[in-house]
Order: sequence, then structure tokens, then C-alpha cells
Amino acid sequence: MTERLYLADPELLAFEADVVAARAHEGRPAVVLDRTAFYPEGGGQPADHGLLGGVPVVDVQEVDGEVLHVLGGTAPAGRVRGEVEAARRRDHLQQHHGQHLLSAVFEARASARTVSFHLGAETCTVDLDQPPEALPPELLRQVEAAANDLVARDLPVVARELSAAELAALPLRKAPAKGSRVVVVGPIEPGESFPRREAIVDASPCGGTHPHRTGAVGVIAVLRAQRWAGGTRVEFVCGGRVVAAFAEANRRLAAASDALRCAPAELPLVAAKAADEGAARRKDVEKLLAAVAVGEAERLAGAGDGPVVAVVTPPVPGAAAFVRGVAQALAARGRSGYLAAVEDGRAHLAFARPKGGAGAPMGERLKAAVAALGGKGGGAPDFAQGSGPATAVLPAVLAKAAEAG
Repeated sequence: MTERLYLADPELLAFEADVVAARAHEGRPAVVLDRTAFYPEGGGQPADHGLLGGVPVVDVQEVDGEVLHVLGGTAPAGRVRGEVEAARRRDHLQQHHGQHLLSAVFEARASARTVSFHLGAETCTVDLDQPPEALPPELLRQVEAAANDLVARDLPVVARELSAAELAALPLRKAPAKGSRVVVVGPIEPGESFPRREAIVDASPCGGTHPHRTGAVGVIAVLRAQRWAGGTRVEFVCGGRVVAAFAEANRRLAAASDALRCAPAELPLVAAKAADEGAARRKDVEKLLAAVAVGEAERLAGAGDGPVVAVVTPPVPGAAAFVRGVAQALAARGRSGYLAAVEDGRAHLAFARPKGGAGAPMGERLKAAVAALGGKGGGAPDFAQGSGPATAVLPAVLAKAAEAG
């Protein structure tokens, strides 16, 4: 059984240990130590990385009760020195403890219990059992402020194994699922080693790494919330990630401001105006396409009798809309159309006939056509549309569709 040093001292980053077994994990060499400060992945927290006897530790996993140190080189033997990557440990500690504080406040302020937690490479998430309607933006800001107040108060954090009697006396957020280690946050009176029940801010079973005081989290920022299953997924960052997120947001803001040639403070107004103008222009283009489509349909209808089979060319980008408009205009003039237009290497098809026309339904004809093009589509008996990438065989595909009974 490996002694887990990180449980007693999350700030311990260098240690010595004996290699007690050699293993393999997913094709890589791995070793088991008699003691370790490396945290194995679990509870939503990723594994520590670092060095073991000078060999990179690329993963740490608990398998069948053993802590496997997965290596990026030849496994060392005997007595070795372990060095945990400080920046990664600090980051994970900040995110994980920040989640505890957020979860405690969400439960206290909104009766929203945490269902699961994920510590990602860039951001973190907590899944709550309340729907987004119960967590409006103003409440999210209140929760964020309250969680940051706990950070600013630099409260003591006690993380240790507790007896059954001690567990029964605590206001636990959830029942222990594995072991009896609990992370307790709250002020401690002089001469005492544990917060009094009435002063406890949070008490949650956990085997992860946590700081000695809440101030180590630095800061907590709630980024966004969205519907998740029957509840809400809240995305957040803590500590150094808040600085990184602010820098990235500022970079994007500057890029958008440069693109719209305005000051950052003017961006919301300028962007809204640009969106309105863009929408108006799109409507003008749609009207233009519709008018040109009618003219194209008249030209094609006047070229002869029978079904119209043609590859048309739209005047502006928007092949799908243009070919649809031409086909529908032909049907309105009593003609069937088997049409296509090519844009960005993809064929867009539209088949139409006068309402109630005879023969195989257009939906069936089009499905067969787009299948031959390596695409998909479908529709009703009198109108269907779809697309596919195999443009080289397009003329033959249209001709075959027109000949179908």
C-alpha cells in the first residue's frame, strides 16, 4: 500500500521513495512506490505530472488499489527522488478548492446541489441539479461574489480522515462515497484545531488536493451557464486561469474593435449596428436572388418543352437558395425542373413539379440523385432538395432523375 503524502501536505512537491514494483499502463512503463506526493487522477481532478528519478511522469492512475506512476522513459529502480510539477499542482489545487467554495455557495444561496465536477485543461464545470431558470445572471453574480468573499477571508481549510462520530456531527454537503476524508472550511477559534459546527462554511468528503487556507485560490470567475440535462452546467475558472481568461477576452475584444474600427467601449453598439445592416443586406440579396431566379426560370421554360434539366449559375453566393427559387418558379409555370448549382465544390440540387404532377415523387428521385453524388437530401412528392460533393457526374445524375418513371 502506497503512503499518499499529498493527503497530509498538498504543498509537498519533492520527496524520496522506493520503487516497489514495475508495471505497464496502456503501453507505457509504470512503477509503484512505497510513498508518493503524486496525485492520481480521480474525483474530477487530473493527475500530477513531474519527474521520478529524472524520468518524466506523464500520468498517475490508481489501478486495482495501486498508484501507478506512468513514465515517459525507462523506469527507474531502487531509491528515487520524485518532483511534482509545481505549476500544474497549484493550478489543480486552485480549481478544485474553488469548486468546493462555489458548490457550497450555490447550495446555500440557490438550493442548487452539485451533481458532478470536471477540471478541464482551460476551464472547469460544475453540473447543478437546478434548471437555468432558477439561476438567472444576477444570481450567478451573487454566487460569484460570495465565493470570492470566502477566498478573501483566507479561511482555514482542514482536510483529514474523521471518525464516525465526527462525521455524524458535521453538516456534510454529501455523504462520503469512498473513505472518511473530509475537507472542512471555516474559522478556527484560538486553541482549537477544527472549526466549530456553527462556523463551518463547507464540509465535503474529498480525496483531492486542497490548500491550507482559502486565500490560495486567488480569485473565482463564473464564465457562463447553460442547460445541461435537467439542470445547469456552470463554467468557471480560478486563480491563474482568471488572469489568462481575462487576457484572452481582452485580445478578442481588441481584435473585434480593430475589425469594426471602433473603441472597445463602443463595440456593443457598433456590433449591433453592423448586425442590423448585415441583416438588411441579406434581405436585399434574397430579393435579388428571387428576382433573378424567376428570370432564369422564364429563360429555361422558353428553351423547349418537357422537363427542364440544367445546371444553373447563381449571380451571387447562395447556390442552394438560387436553385430552389428557379425550380419553384418553373413549377409555378407548369414545368418540372431537375436543377443543380455548384458552389465551393458542392452540388446543390432542387427538383420541383406542378402540384399533383404524375410520376415518381420528387423526394424519391432526389434521394437517388444525391446518393449518387455522395450526399443526402429529400422532400415531398412535388418538391425536394439536397446536395452532394461528386460534381463530376452531375449532368448524368440529373438526366437519370428526369427519366425516372
